[in-house]
Amino acid sequence: MLLERIRLVSGGEMHFLPQEGGFDELVQAMREAGTIIISGPCYINSYPARLLELLEAAARMGGFSGQKLYGIINGGMPYVHTHRHGLYCLQFFAEQNGLLWQGGFVLGGGAMLDGAPLEKHMARRSVVPAFSEFTRHVVEGSQTPDALYENAQNPPGKLVTRVFAWLLSRMVVKRLKEYGHDPTAPSWYLNEQD
Repeated sequence: MLLERIRLVSGGEMHFLPQEGGFDELVQAMREAGTIIISGPCYINSYPARLLELLEAAARMGGFSGQKLYGIINGGMPYVHTHRHGLYCLQFFAEQNGLLWQGGFVLGGGAMLDGAPLEKHMARRSVVPAFSEFTRHVVEGSQTPDALYENAQNPPGKLVTRVFAWLLSRMVVKRLKEYGHDPTAPSWYLNEQD
């Protein structure tokens, strides 16, 4: 959804990460592009493993010559710092492979959209203008400051965080019980192995 918003303004092409097979065609499209925007969900503080495999394959194949690279990472947690590592991976990839790192955009709480437009985001009043500004930077080919996404998304306070954690914990306990597990039992992973 975020890439589509940019594509409508920039007129670029969208390519999807293949779930199986090699990356030759996708890396070739990256080499031929003047600007590359990589967007994906945040899985445990970074992009999914398959996207990281793409970066590794692209690094091995080489052939980049100053393309501009932007990143977008979208995570469920409302704290942008928990998702920023993905952008660091892209920045490192750019620096090591002849691309120009132009910055990125972190969307915390994005999973709550569940396919809905950005205008439905809980921080829409600040997120929508910030993402529009990010899009402007991409179209102009200019460096985008981290402050765009950092200032657009304020983390919830301690009370909201505690209530949110309590609700999530209750959901997990309920789900464990539904599948016949005892949530008070010691973890199998913590048992000593012979």
